[in-house]
Amino acid sequence: MTSLKARNALFAYRLLIPAIILTFFVHIIPTIWGVYISFRGLNVYYIRDWTQAPFVGFANYTRALSSIQGVFWSSLSYTLIFVIASVFGCFILGILGAVLLNGYFKGRNVIRGVLLIPYILPGVVSLTNLRFMFLQDWGIINSILLKTGLVSEPISWLTGKMALLSIIIGNVWVRWPLWFITILASLQSIPGELYEAATVDGASDWQKFTRITLPSISPTITVLTVLTALWSFNNFTVPFILTGGSPSKEANILSLNIWIRSFKNWDFGMGAAMSVVMMLIMLILILAYLRFTKLEAE
Repeated sequence: MTSLKARNALFAYRLLIPAIILTFFVHIIPTIWGVYISFRGLNVYYIRDWTQAPFVGFANYTRALSSIQGVFWSSLSYTLIFVIASVFGCFILGILGAVLLNGYFKGRNVIRGVLLIPYILPGVVSLTNLRFMFLQDWGIINSILLKTGLVSEPISWLTGKMALLSIIIGNVWVRWPLWFITILASLQSIPGELYEAATVDGASDWQKFTRITLPSISPTITVLTVLTALWSFNNFTVPFILTGGSPSKEANILSLNIWIRSFKNWDFGMGAAMSVVMMLIMLILILAYLRFTKLEAE
């Protein structure tokens, strides 16, 4: 037994060293590099020799957070709307799908598999298909709305004020199956005796749901909420594919705005400064979550 434990410990140690090295090169070095250039005036004029970029201190942060430009705060406000709406949409669809497919009926497994398709498919494939569906002149969504008489003219889904709604729908589309399958697994762990006792006591279906189901799956919902909020806050794929990298003001969320600043405007210093601020906001959210869960455990 001792020999087996020693071999397991040696195996874990051998895995730990490559993991540390990988983390160092993939996460730590890029983070340090990003913080470094956020204090430099690195732009298109110094792209050939970044070592010559002048030290500008907090000038990039001042420009990014300036209320005069308003770019960062505008992007942050739309990002928060994007995050909150995405979490809410995933919550509703995830719980609804899990509750409806928790019981036994013929074809249940087939339907479960179909609902997982948006999550199983590569995000680029799902979102590209969704972009075609949202096209103003040729998209199937406008075609259905026009034929049913719900609208009198095609809606511009990917530009203007509707663009934010479109990227929210896209984000919910690719993420809600994770909520569905995770909550479904959590529902199946609830003892059936609780529902039987509630039925004997005369509880309605709504009372069973609010007093048994929701409290039982609340830890799962909390974890999913935090993960979805973090993934949505720094999400780049959804807005980039749906808007083609040229978003309207309403869809210019923070991650996309940073990319535009850095790789379209060639203002790497300001883009790095905005990335650092974004990272600090995410760190605050994570610390708040850890503090909240710690208080609940106590």
